[in-house]
Amino acid sequence: MEVKGAIKQIPTFAKRTYKGGKVLREFLGYRDPRDDFYPEDWISSFTEAKNKDYVKDEGISRAATSFGTKLITEIVDKNDFGQGRRESGVLIKLLDSAERLSIQVHPTKEYAKKIFDSEYGKTECWYILGKRDSNACVYLGFKEYVTREVWKDLFDRQDIDGMLGAMHRFEVNEGDVILVRGGMPHAIGGGCFLLEIQEPTDYTMRVERITVAGEHMTPLQLHCGAGEDALMDCFDYTSRSFDETKKLFFIKGSAEPSGALRQVSYSDTPCFALDLVDEVDYTAKNEHFVTVVALKNSGELICNNESFKLKRGDRFFIPSAAEFTLKGARAVICYPPKKG
Repeated sequence: MEVKGAIKQIPTFAKRTYKGGKVLREFLGYRDPRDDFYPEDWISSFTEAKNKDYVKDEGISRAATSFGTKLITEIVDKNDFGQGRRESGVLIKLLDSAERLSIQVHPTKEYAKKIFDSEYGKTECWYILGKRDSNACVYLGFKEYVTREVWKDLFDRQDIDGMLGAMHRFEVNEGDVILVRGGMPHAIGGGCFLLEIQEPTDYTMRVERITVAGEHMTPLQLHCGAGEDALMDCFDYTSRSFDETKKLFFIKGSAEPSGALRQVSYSDTPCFALDLVDEVDYTAKNEHFVTVVALKNSGELICNNESFKLKRGDRFFIPSAAEFTLKGARAVICYPPKKG
């Protein structure tokens, strides 16, 4: 199963605790798309989903090869890509919310190492691709009056309106790029369709005992087995104004000499980077794995003398040191953590 060029992946849906997916499957060209509890499509994923019911290899991306459908981990294990590791350092998702996600927080690297013995936390970034209605929003960061004591009291009483009111609410628009650092309280509102790039874990700490859809959370789903005190400790209680939060975490892109637009840079976070290539000819040869995701039904990807006509949602895992070219495509390029 020798692979020298781009690995074209197929959609890999993961079960979640919220409903969605209709807009996502429309984007992918599915017939009769509907909302269900598989609202996320995991891309270049070497990470298993942490769900209430364990399913082996759930969440790990698949690729269609001449040898049949294979896990991306199988392909990388059996090919020398010069990387010296069997994972990409990031997890990419297409995410479509028909309803608000639970109020949650993800660990920092330091917290993840201490509590879960993991090298990765779960800093993430949302690139808004669209929305179902004009009121689509996200909740991000604590308001000025919130302390650990205030938050713990809201949690103990399960005052959901109080918890939502303790965070800043931002309406979102196509093209917004929002950085969510580990420790930051947040919730994605109903109606958001986005591409997410994140550290490669599925550690989510939740404060709602019952989801919007009515599912009762187990202790494992609430705090990953760490306990309620650890759940409270996962939050960063830094309080900021609405304007301060927006200025710090709604990121503005910058033009690169290559013709790409750098949406997320390593100065924003060392965890990953994200470029947008918008219908310009673009060629690159990277010293690390990258992932390309097409956002329009146009253009082509050329890698190792193989050409792919692009459709929305097409996704490719490009091995390190492999040169690739995008022609006339609108696509994002996702990069692993900064070296060093």
